Amino acid sequence: IVSDKRLFLAVNNSPAYLASVYSGLILTDFYAETTVSINRCTGDDAYGMLFRAGSEAYAYRLALNCSGQVRVDRLRGGETYPLQNWEASGDVPPGAPGAVKLGVWTAGAELRFFLNDHYQFTVLDPLFKSGSIGYFAESQSALGMNVGFSDLVVNSVAYVSPTPTPTPSKTPLPSRTPRPTQ
Repeated sequence: IVSDKRLFLAVNNSPAYLASVYSGLILTDFYAETTVSINRCTGDDAYGMLFRAGSEAYAYRLALNCSGQVRVDRLRGGETYPLQNWEASGDVPPGAPGAVKLGVWTAGAELRFFLNDHYQFTVLDPLFKSGSIGYFAESQSALGMNVGFSDLVVNSVAYVSPTPTPTPSKTPLPSRTPRPTQ
């Protein structure tokens, strides 16, 4: 449901997975943040942001669960490849009700993740270079889940690595220095 500039994903029959990807947007290097309102969520229910998405099945996924953990996956043709396994974070609301601001920073193969403006971790993966943004909700519990996404802000990123790759050069050979004469 889209209402009042918010996207609501509600899963009433579990287990189930819902996703929505914005089809008219192609991003490469960017910083995106959005606010998530958690209205109904327990245990292993998960929600989050899809990015550099070609579709719901080909994307990176920043996932949070209702046990207070965060992780990052690569989705490729129906297969899920964890790039960062579940990790506890004090910034993830443990259940509902709650709210959290998700931040995703991408430049080349480097992907950085933020929750409530706090850095969480960095993942390196060169597979998906561009794509859209979307959201998902995945319910495992019998109660289902309900989350709302709002306030999406996307900024471009101009990034130069602080440790550039060295340019190979010929190493000079030591030369013999003549002895001083008296």
